[in-house]
Amino acid sequence: MVAVIYMILATAMFFWQDTYFLVGGIELSLKNPCALGILFLALLNFIVTARPGRTIVLARHTMVQMLPCLLPLFFSSVIWVVSVVEGAAITNGVSMIVSQLLAVCVAVATLYLFGGRGAWYCLGAMCLANSLLVIGVMVQGGILAFLQEFYTLLITFSAENGPLVQQLEINDLTFAFGPFLLYVLLNGKEVRHPLLWLLVSSFLFLAGLKRIAIPAVGLGFITAVIVRLLPEKASRQTALCIGVGMMAASFLYIVAIRGDLFPYIEEHLGINTMGRVAMFTNMERYYDISITYMGRGTGFERFVDWASGVEYKIPQRTLMPIHNDFLRMYLNIGFVGYWLWLWSYLMLRLRYWFRQGGKDAGCLFLGVCIYCFVLYATDNTIYYFYTTIACAVVPMACSLDAQADAAFDKRCQEWSAAGRRGMRFPKSNP
Repeated sequence: MVAVIYMILATAMFFWQDTYFLVGGIELSLKNPCALGILFLALLNFIVTARPGRTIVLARHTMVQMLPCLLPLFFSSVIWVVSVVEGAAITNGVSMIVSQLLAVCVAVATLYLFGGRGAWYCLGAMCLANSLLVIGVMVQGGILAFLQEFYTLLITFSAENGPLVQQLEINDLTFAFGPFLLYVLLNGKEVRHPLLWLLVSSFLFLAGLKRIAIPAVGLGFITAVIVRLLPEKASRQTALCIGVGMMAASFLYIVAIRGDLFPYIEEHLGINTMGRVAMFTNMERYYDISITYMGRGTGFERFVDWASGVEYKIPQRTLMPIHNDFLRMYLNIGFVGYWLWLWSYLMLRLRYWFRQGGKDAGCLFLGVCIYCFVLYATDNTIYYFYTTIACAVVPMACSLDAQADAAFDKRCQEWSAAGRRGMRFPKSNP
């Protein structure tokens, strides 16, 4: 019964991402009540069913997963107080971070309900929701027309999109399949029917094809496989070195953008950067490459039309996005905040997953990080709700049941030892 209720709520959550309603003048997505329903289901299950081992492990996982969300909130709070910003800016920024935290909580609730199998319940709901969208498109335009457009989409590598397949280009839902594909490819031995999951997920991943996601999955997979071939200690050290390199590369990328990288790409390489030259030019007056740069606060990008440089007094959802999450984070939380965010995102969590889940979990998380970093370089995925769920579920699900059993056994031994010490009677004096 719990599984049925979860699948209904999760499928609706993944299906209704673009359906909004108003509460007190604030626009909310219909997916949010579904997400809260999943949290309430997990809470009821927690009250009725005791799972101490799973609770202990997921409590640790949750803190580690939430830290990269909470650090920007801390730095933004300081910026908002010092800059004396209006309430609209604070509400806008906090709502973006709360959405991230809600996504992590949904991932934790899913895993609490089902253990390691929760990853496949979550993926199953994603596939079902996306399949309903595909079926709707097929009914609208015909199966043959859809298959023809899908074939054209693949052979042109998304350069030509017909009207039917364009309806399936849901960025958030498409990008969310990437971490699950990495899980199936890297840890297929833990998966029941891995070939079936791989085929279904790959089809839906390609149906909403985002060109950058293909090399992102490939690079994450290849890197994780190579690192996993090394001995335990060497794989951990190599992963940490790669993490340091990723941190440095992300900052150098920001520096290069400030140094007119994209005008050079357009003028000398003849590559169409899709308006990024004008956008990055308009951004230059809002940030500096300096250790003293404090930041503008989370959500500031919604106040400026980066295509024209016009700044608004209230946040706008319809403005041209930055399409660069590294620059977005640097713009919002400043030099110090950016480096601490990177440290919490990469180095702290890489150490944690290698320590908690061993080489398999550590390498899987490395692959997911590489996937995300490739997306961050060209897109605006860091606040995508579904992608955040997927990136949280996948590393937490890896070896979760074994970790929960080990945590429970350890705690039982501690309780038993404490009980024996408490039962000792003091020796009486002769």
